[in-house]
Amino acid sequence: MTSSTTVAGTLVSWQNGIGDDKKYHIAHVSPAGVTLVRKLKDHSQWEALVGAAESSPVDAPDLLKQSPQATHYAPEDISKATYSKDLWQLTLFDRDGKKIKIPEGREQEQIFAAMKTHLGGVESEEEADAWSVIQGPLFIVSVIAVIGGFFIWFTSICEPNYEASGRRSGMKQLMNTIGYQIGPVWMSVIVGTLAAITLGGMTYQLIKRPIRQVLEYSA
Repeated sequence: MTSSTTVAGTLVSWQNGIGDDKKYHIAHVSPAGVTLVRKLKDHSQWEALVGAAESSPVDAPDLLKQSPQATHYAPEDISKATYSKDLWQLTLFDRDGKKIKIPEGREQEQIFAAMKTHLGGVESEEEADAWSVIQGPLFIVSVIAVIGGFFIWFTSICEPNYEASGRRSGMKQLMNTIGYQIGPVWMSVIVGTLAAITLGGMTYQLIKRPIRQVLEYSA
């Protein structure tokens, strides 16, 4: 993850996700607008683009545009940008009101700051809407439900006298022992507790309503 600022603009690169779901992103902000390269899957391609942009700051937007996944937004194309640090949400809006979402990461703060530096804009604040608050926790709860449901089912089929065989028999035996010791009842309690904590945090944020910073641009 890198960030560099020159007179020509600010280049930010970062990654998120884990394993096969890992994605790589690049953003360049300058007086000429915002250039985004989002959700690259090839790490070497990402490194090559970042290296090329860093070695030639003036030509960075044009170099990034060579990627099939690149999008560029001139200053006149952007009507507003909103950023909530608490929710990890940075969103740009075009002149038709279409949302342009920036992938999650702490680097969102650097991109928003770069927009203030290079593009200006009228600053204000607003409360985050309910959907912005609940969409993250709802996704987490759905993941907990799916994975938790599997573990509850798994613990229900574990047996005290199970004898593993074949490849990785030791791991199978260990998993069966742990699953049997926990049991479906306690696993249900664990899954329910995790879901309750997530929903509790969501409720707190709905009441508190995180503040979003806003930059507005006139046509």
